[in-house]
Amino acid sequence: MKRTNYRQRLFSYIVITSVFLSSFLSYSPADIVFSAQGDPYLEVKTPSEAAVFDVTTVEFTGSLSDDRTPPDQLSLKIFEKLDSGSEPIEITNDGQLKISVEGQNGNWAFTKEFTEGNHFLSFVLMDMDGKSVEKTMNFTVKEPVVEVKETLTEETIIEPVILTTETVQTAVEDNVPRPYIVDMKIIPPGVTNASEYLPAEDMTQVPLDSTIMVVIRETGALHYTQPLFVSSSKGEIKSIEELDGKIPQRNEDGDYVIMFTPAAPLDSSTTYYVYVNPAITNEFGQRNFPRFFKFTTTNVYHIGDIHGNYTNNTNACAYCHSTHTGKTATLEGGEFGASEDNFCMVCHDGTNGSPMPDKYNSTNKHNQHTDAVSKKSESCTSCHNPHASWTAENPARLQSDQKPGASHFQTFTYKKAGTATGTIEDFTLCFSCHDGSKAPNIKQYYESGTLLAESGHNITAVDGSSLNGQLACADCHETHGSNNMMLLREELGNVKVADADKFKTTGTAWDAANERQFCFKCHNNTTEVYGKTGKLKDKNTSGEPILGHQSADIQSCSACHGGAKKSYMDAAHAPKKAIYLPEQANP
Repeated sequence: MKRTNYRQRLFSYIVITSVFLSSFLSYSPADIVFSAQGDPYLEVKTPSEAAVFDVTTVEFTGSLSDDRTPPDQLSLKIFEKLDSGSEPIEITNDGQLKISVEGQNGNWAFTKEFTEGNHFLSFVLMDMDGKSVEKTMNFTVKEPVVEVKETLTEETIIEPVILTTETVQTAVEDNVPRPYIVDMKIIPPGVTNASEYLPAEDMTQVPLDSTIMVVIRETGALHYTQPLFVSSSKGEIKSIEELDGKIPQRNEDGDYVIMFTPAAPLDSSTTYYVYVNPAITNEFGQRNFPRFFKFTTTNVYHIGDIHGNYTNNTNACAYCHSTHTGKTATLEGGEFGASEDNFCMVCHDGTNGSPMPDKYNSTNKHNQHTDAVSKKSESCTSCHNPHASWTAENPARLQSDQKPGASHFQTFTYKKAGTATGTIEDFTLCFSCHDGSKAPNIKQYYESGTLLAESGHNITAVDGSSLNGQLACADCHETHGSNNMMLLREELGNVKVADADKFKTTGTAWDAANERQFCFKCHNNTTEVYGKTGKLKDKNTSGEPILGHQSADIQSCSACHGGAKKSYMDAAHAPKKAIYLPEQANP
């Protein structure tokens, strides 16, 4: 009997092994399809760069393609920059654009009449995911030869009407401002009273069936394809309004109200990123000022507010405090230890209902220190109050402080582009450490009259936002983590950029190469921050090349803009303005 059982088991093993080997040997790489979403491809074939024409009608040709978007569904728009100090205007509808499809690829041709002089065009291709690529072209149109008919006599007087590009642009800027954002809100389900709408910027515990509202001020007509790009780590989502082809309506003030109702409920405990499409234009071709914000949705596992509200829910205390197994004076620790990093991440690791802090899994974290002395500034509770209740005014439960002589505590502030005014009162959370007591003294750049007067980052916004001072900390830095040194953002300028265009530090030291790459992400004569274009002049007022502003230069920006100490920190937070030096040979 035992021998029979043995033979049966042996036969079973042989059958199982044979099936496994046959499935392994029948594997074919051709049966598996790998897909990777890339950036759209755009090529300008003709004419060549800096071409000169003796006719006013110019034709441009090229090709386009994308991994996921069919050629006939790609959006190609053409913009012209009328002078170095103006914003590009869209001219697509002023000419004739044709796109022909050949399989997965497409060819395009654009024809338009141009005036005499130099012209600077931008060709912007956008796919259905909102990713875009831009190609630029400059060319010159010579004065066309005008044939004078013999019927004209010496007494005939012709009074030409001359409209220069400067005249046209000035008239547009004086009379028709660019479209700009006046409000951004999140509307919870069932809420109809506008006073109960939630501020959009950095809101938490957002209900999963909420609607995003963005209000754009524009007196004329708006032209757009997709007004908002909303995405999470899982990819971009679509709205009911977009799928149904609904057109934004004007409110009682005449502003355009853009609603974004997700086509499917939002994912719980997830951070969403919202970009207002900068390609929205008015009838003059002027682009909408870019804007960005993010918010986090509520969880679906916990009933009520675990943090705070303890008079109504005393059982919540046990989530963090262990009566019998606590290992600290405040009965913290228990099963997961008393280290605040591990302690908070037991819930906030994204697997137990509570959301993970945005970009927390990055290479560099805000609470990551190499200097043991500065370890006292580390921990989640340095910024967040675990015993505070959620409110719309303090959705991140920021810590508070009682100033000397004050009768009560004031919640720390951490304002961003949508609400910051640029004063020291906007960033008290950051300056509770970054005042030189626990971390480098950044506060000085927001309170020293001398530094403020010299700072090139002390600006007045022209995009409808309230900034009238220093840039917000979050314009350059992430909050919880980044793959870059010093928690620097990869996407600068509040626009959605392709991976190839993101800022990424190299090495482990902040050097001239990293600094130049970082500064040029904004100072490139294209990127806008608060409606101001980051300038980069290559010549001084005498026409001499400026040292450090040439593409082949290797000097650090702080060598000229970092003050007497040539400080990296000074150059980043309060760069000295208008220091023009003639070009020299690189050392």
